[in-house]
Amino acid sequence: MVEESTWKGVLQVRKVLLGSLIVFFIAAVFAFPAMGNPLRIGIMQIVDHPALDAARDGVMDALEEEYGYVRGEDIVYDIQSAQGDVATANTIARKFVSDQVDLIVSIATPTSQAAANATRDIPIVFSAVTDPVAAGLVQSLDEPGANVTGASDLTPVALQLELLHFLFPEIQTVGTMYNAGEVNSVITNDLAIEAVGEMGLELHEATVATTADVSMAARSLAGRAEAIYVSTDNTVVSALETVISVTLENKIPLVLADPTTVEQGALLALGFNYYLHGRQTASMVARILEGENPADIPVEFARRLELLVNRNTVEQLGLDAEEFDALLEEFVENKALEGIEVDLKYT
Repeated sequence: MVEESTWKGVLQVRKVLLGSLIVFFIAAVFAFPAMGNPLRIGIMQIVDHPALDAARDGVMDALEEEYGYVRGEDIVYDIQSAQGDVATANTIARKFVSDQVDLIVSIATPTSQAAANATRDIPIVFSAVTDPVAAGLVQSLDEPGANVTGASDLTPVALQLELLHFLFPEIQTVGTMYNAGEVNSVITNDLAIEAVGEMGLELHEATVATTADVSMAARSLAGRAEAIYVSTDNTVVSALETVISVTLENKIPLVLADPTTVEQGALLALGFNYYLHGRQTASMVARILEGENPADIPVEFARRLELLVNRNTVEQLGLDAEEFDALLEEFVENKALEGIEVDLKYT
């Protein structure tokens, strides 16, 4: 006969094994979608415009091409735009929470704030956010500390204005417009004030609340500024055609922070490729889908600068194309000596 102590030992081992299997099963249920059920990702952006659309497309393309998450099979996306309205952004965020999506990708500062306010449980990965700390999204850049992390598009404002001054040293007055209700825009405008002051130039500001205000703001600057600079303000960029029309009509150089919008008629832009920025964001999404905690993933920054020049606008402004090209190449070479990589391209 088997001794009673032996049977007790066998039963104890079985209990331990059963307990381990239960723990493993529960962990598997929470870590991965059930067999046949794709992951659900909510994507929300504050407004539709080329830069944010490019970031969104970059996220989805990279998740499929680099990480194997096939759209419609492994992942189902719920793509929403707040159409520039913060209240709508809050509604979208609450709907994602109600729908129990597996992860939220929030593009731009206002939508990221809406998502962060709506949930402390669902992982959130932001993209195209200027200053996530000032926006209240993370505790610090290195240690986000909660359910939110992402990629910042803090634009090199000082470098953009340095480029403007390098190309047009005779210009003494620069105009800028922004939505004072957007945290990211206030931050970049403050940086512009600082940069222009260091160059000894005069900055004229015009604020807007909606896209309907952009036309009047642009026209008010046309009479006061010799050049106009537009950073990554979502409201202004959404009505960029109006700004371009005013600058071309008055033969004023328009310098942007977003290369994806230059083809519309601005003179040039020095900034980040937002499609690549979206693909960079996707790498952070993939890390979370694979089990990492967003609280432990440091905020990342866009890595490569692109200088895109519109040749048609160079001609429309009456600039000498050969001399202008030489100045652009000189600027890029100077930055390379400083360790700043800039890709010069033309459209």
